[in-house]
Amino acid sequence: MNVKHKTPALSWQAMFFLYLLFAMNANGREITNRLSPYIIDTFHVDASQIGLIGTISAIGMVIGCIPLARWVEHGRHGAGMKTRVSVISGGYLLFMALCGISPICCTFMVLLIFQGFRGLFSAPGENGEVGAVVEWWPKERNGFALGFHHTAYPWGTLIGGFLVTGLLSLLGDSHWQLVFLLFPVLGVLIILGYNKFSTKERYNRLESEIEAQGMTPALKSVESAESSSHVEKIPLGQVMKNQKVWTTAIMGFCCQFSYIGLMFWMPLYLAFVAGYSYSAVASLSVIYAITGGLGQIVWGGFSDKFGVKKTLIICFAWLAVMFYLMKYIDQGIVWIIILQLLIGCCSNAVYPVMYKRVQDAVPDNANISANSVLTTGIFIGAACATYVTGLLIELGGGYESISGYNTGLYAMAALMVIALVVLILSEAFSKK
Repeated sequence: MNVKHKTPALSWQAMFFLYLLFAMNANGREITNRLSPYIIDTFHVDASQIGLIGTISAIGMVIGCIPLARWVEHGRHGAGMKTRVSVISGGYLLFMALCGISPICCTFMVLLIFQGFRGLFSAPGENGEVGAVVEWWPKERNGFALGFHHTAYPWGTLIGGFLVTGLLSLLGDSHWQLVFLLFPVLGVLIILGYNKFSTKERYNRLESEIEAQGMTPALKSVESAESSSHVEKIPLGQVMKNQKVWTTAIMGFCCQFSYIGLMFWMPLYLAFVAGYSYSAVASLSVIYAITGGLGQIVWGGFSDKFGVKKTLIICFAWLAVMFYLMKYIDQGIVWIIILQLLIGCCSNAVYPVMYKRVQDAVPDNANISANSVLTTGIFIGAACATYVTGLLIELGGGYESISGYNTGLYAMAALMVIALVVLILSEAFSKK
């Protein structure tokens, strides 16, 4: 029998909706970085205070991550995931939209509160979106699927950055808050399309098509996943005790501190040190996304063939070097472009590979719980990143002094070395 191992079209159709939905989630996290110069001017805050936006948002992510992700996991799977994913996604879209209504979001404190609640839904939203992708794809292609899906962060934020720049040019600087409304409007349309697409009939057909191609449906090992009211829950403690899960969460902390730290660092540097206009900063600070998305696809596929360990060793080592070299970004526009493209080769790729590491380590009906443990580590890193980076900038002389910016880069590079050491030790102990 000629088995081609071809991914069914239904997998790609599900990817379309879940990709766009994750792009809305990702833009919700990044939009405050793109608009940070406006926020600074409007609310008169210093570098450590502006860093509180990311910190409060990430604290919300940490609080909501495990309990709400467990709720998403407990219920119908396959096509039935759509209801719970849509509810969680609606939560982060709502609070993003509230940030764009200036009579309501009229002080820096109110902005912080709304960002905290947005984060509360954003983290479990990502877990649900990632978990749904896995369930719509063959097991043999999950590394590639996760890598491709995660290109929504940064390709989705790259396009989002251009849309933000265009809207700011159209609306004018005085109406900058209206930009917050863009992604919620698009997100509602995506949720409606996803709910219409995701039906039990389509999912049953998908499983048959996957098996016909000689591959394994994601829920094959879970009895009656579609017909039962819920899938049996694996105790959270059992998931957390898995050595590969909690060590990957530590790596996630290191990666996210460095990544979010750089995303916060970049617009401030370009606006206050390099002297670019605020609207130009929204585009110049997302150049890394071009190679960031390609890296996710390449390294996701690489991990399917050569394993997670080799993939992460290469990526962590590359990033440690590149975070250090980012200090040469002050050499001009050419270096702004080159260094961002180089760091983008691995900056986003580590996340889908880490998701693959934890999902390969747990039973199929514990995927979202394992994701939630990993993302808890990730968002604790995010909670620390913006405040600490802002504090380092402030201690180094403020917005216009390069010293604090360089110190922040050294901290980011050091954390990638720590992630590499944790990975090597984890793999060594797992063989015993």
